[in-house]
Amino acid sequence: MSGDTQDEPIQDQHSFTDDDMVAGILVQHEADLAGHDEAEVLDALRERLADGGHDMTNEVLSEHAHRIAGLTPNKFSQQ
Repeated sequence: MSGDTQDEPIQDQHSFTDDDMVAGILVQHEADLAGHDEAEVLDALRERLADGGHDMTNEVLSEHAHRIAGLTPNKFSQQ
C-alpha cells in the first residue's frame, strides 16, 4: 500500500488539553440545558465530567450549573 491508511483512532490524532475538553462539555450543556432546572443541570454535568474523567470542585460545578440554568432557553434546550 501507499501508506495512506488510518492506523490510529481519529481522536488520537488531535491533542486537546483537559481544559479544552471541559470547555467543550460546558458549551454543549449550555446549548442542551439552558433554562433547565439547576439540579438537573448539575446532575448532567457531574455525569458527563465523570464519564470523561474530568475533575471539577463542587463549588465550581455548582456555579456552572447555576449559570446554565439561568440562561435563556433556546430551540435545543426546549426539547
